[in-house]
Amino acid sequence: MYSVKLVCAVLIAIFFLTPTASAEEHYIRNGFWGGIDAGAGLLNQSFDEEDENDMAFFLGFKGGYTINPHFLIGLELSGWLLEASDLYDPDEGKGISQIFLITQLYPSIESGFFAKAGGGYVSNWSNRPDEPSRKDGWGLTVGGGYDFLLNEDIALSPFATFSYGKTGNWDYRAITFGLGVTFP
Repeated sequence: MYSVKLVCAVLIAIFFLTPTASAEEHYIRNGFWGGIDAGAGLLNQSFDEEDENDMAFFLGFKGGYTINPHFLIGLELSGWLLEASDLYDPDEGKGISQIFLITQLYPSIESGFFAKAGGGYVSNWSNRPDEPSRKDGWGLTVGGGYDFLLNEDIALSPFATFSYGKTGNWDYRAITFGLGVTFP
C-alpha cells in the first residue's frame, strides 16, 4: 500500500510540477498513433447497497488514427487489477476491464496539452466461486494530460482521468493518475 501511494505522489509531482515544453519541441500529429499507460486508480465500487474503496494498479493500451493535428480517435483497452490471480489458488483474482472508443483533442498544435473522452464496454470479472465470473455493462471516461516529447517519435504523457461504469446492480467510479508512453 505504501508503494502505491509513493507511485501516486511521484506521478502527481511529474504532472503538476514539470515545466511545459518549449515551442521548439512541438510536432505535427498525423497518421497512426499508439501508447501504453500505467498508474494507480482510486476506485469506489457500489453494489447491493454497499460501498467498497480500493486503490488499484491501472494498465492500458491505446491506438488509433489522427483525423487532423488537433483531433485523434482510437480504441483503449484498459483496466484495474483489484486482486492478483494465483496459479496455486484458482479462486483468487478480480478486476475491472474496459474497451472504449476514445477521442483526444489538442487545443493547440504548439502545446502538448490534451483532453480525452470516451465510452464503451465494461467488464467486472472475478475468479471467486461465490461471485458471477463476469458482469458486462457500459462505461465512460474523461480526462486530460500532456505530451512531453523525448524525440519526434516518443512522448512521455502524464495523465489524470475520471471513469464511471455500470453492470446491473454494480457500478464504479475511478480517479486514475498515471504516466504513459505515447508514439505519436
